[in-house]
Formats: sequence, C-alpha cells, structure tokens
Amino acid sequence: MSDARVSEVRLVLCGTGTSAGVPVIGCDCAVCRSDDARDNRTRSGAALLFRDEDGRERVILIDCGPDHRTHSLRLGLSRADAIFFTHDHVDHTFGLDDVRRYNAIMKSPIEVYADARTRAFLERVYQHIFRRHENVNDSFVADLVVRTISAGAPVDILGLRITPFEVLHGRLPVLAFRIEALDASGAVAREQPGPLPIAYCTDLSGMPPAAWPRLRGLGTLVLDMLRYRAHPTHLTVSQAVAIAHEAGARRTVFTHMTHDIRHAELSAELPAGMELGYDGLVVDGG
Repeated sequence: MSDARVSEVRLVLCGTGTSAGVPVIGCDCAVCRSDDARDNRTRSGAALLFRDEDGRERVILIDCGPDHRTHSLRLGLSRADAIFFTHDHVDHTFGLDDVRRYNAIMKSPIEVYADARTRAFLERVYQHIFRRHENVNDSFVADLVVRTISAGAPVDILGLRITPFEVLHGRLPVLAFRIEALDASGAVAREQPGPLPIAYCTDLSGMPPAAWPRLRGLGTLVLDMLRYRAHPTHLTVSQAVAIAHEAGARRTVFTHMTHDIRHAELSAELPAGMELGYDGLVVDGG
C-alpha cells in the first residue's frame, strides 16, 4: 500500500499542439484536414488531478495558454489550486485571465508559480490583474498570489513535491517539472501512486547535463516532440525518442506537436513504452 499523502492521481494532457495549433490557419495539408480527432491539437498545457490526504479533489495546472477555457470546459474543471508556468511565451500564458472564474467558485485566490522572467512578463501583460487599483472600472479580475520559483528549489504543495529544473528552449533556459508524492513525514514517498513520479518537459531543444538526474526513476515522462525536421528551439522526432530511451521512464508521452506529425502513422513506429499524446489523454498509471 502506498505511503503517499495523495491518491487518485492522474495527469490530463489538455493540449498537445504547438503555438499555431492544429489545424493551422490557412493550411489544407493531410493532417490539418484529418478526421482523426487525435490530429486536432490545441495549444499545450496539462492538469494534474488528485485527492489530498483529506480526500478533497485538487487541481494543479501546468501552463495556462490561450485555449485554457476550451480545456476547462472539456474537463469540467471548477477549481485550480495552483498554476505552474514553464516559461513566458504566449502559447503558454495567454489564458490566465480565464482563471477568474475559479476564484468566483472557490472564493479564494490562486497561487501562481513562475520564475523571475515569467513573473515579470505576467505582471506586465496582466496589469489589469496585478495593478487592479489602477483600473478605470473595478471589474471582475483574477485573484492571484504569485510565488517566484527557480531551478532546483522544490515546492511542497498539497502533499506533492514539485521540483523545477532547467531545460534549453533554444538559447532560452525554461523550466520543466518533476512531480512526486510526499509521505506523512514530508519526505518523498517510497511508493508513488498512479503515474508518479512525473517529469513534464515541454518546449525544449536540449537537455542540459544537470537535468538528467530529474529524469531518473520516472513513472511518466511528458516530452516535447515538434516535428521530423530540425528546429532551433524544439526537439525533433529522433531527438525526442533518443532522450526517452536514455531516461527510461515506465511511460513516455510526447507533446507539443505540429502538423508535420500524423498521429496514426507515427504511433505505429514508436518503440514500446513511448506514445504520442493527444488532447484529453489521461495518464493515470494504469
């Protein structure tokens, strides 16, 4: 029996597409015209759903992009206990305004975790939230509490330990996250429930040496895989498969894919233990 303080853990891939989404505007390629629902990819993001030690349902979001409202309605979300941001790009941040609805339902603020660069971006873009007192009209805005995080400094929250670590998005260092359950003493639980430990690594073109220890002993690795051809800021299919092989997670799910990738075709070619993600995929460790 697991000694973890959380239970019923599942990771939902809310969106698995690149910044343009799939279908791409103005494109009539085979993938953009595909009738396979798995080829329809909204902008990337994930939701970690679980019960805390008191049995209460909890939700932690990873990124909050411009399709978050669609994601929330599909999943039937009514709360967000925290949001962890990987970086400050538009396709990962431009849904933040929509979380005000969770505030109204929960009647409490939402904690937002971001590195210093991303925090500065959020506070600049969402001035109507963070400088509400300057708004001409006192309108309905999100109630957020921002916490600055940095690589290597773990955050213990709701029975989980979420450890940020740096990966390279081209020349830009961005955050990935290792997620583990804690036991009653506050240590990492010996037996991890469901898909844990999880490493969520999106938007990267290289895995620095310091990141590799965070990829050991994983139940689930969620990993960037943009397309077949080289790209300056994302992993190719072959690069992603090589990293997955080296990491050796029990299950690897690829995400952040563009319209170069047709789900059914590439799925048939992937090694055992590796699969393409799709919008709405639930990873529960089963």
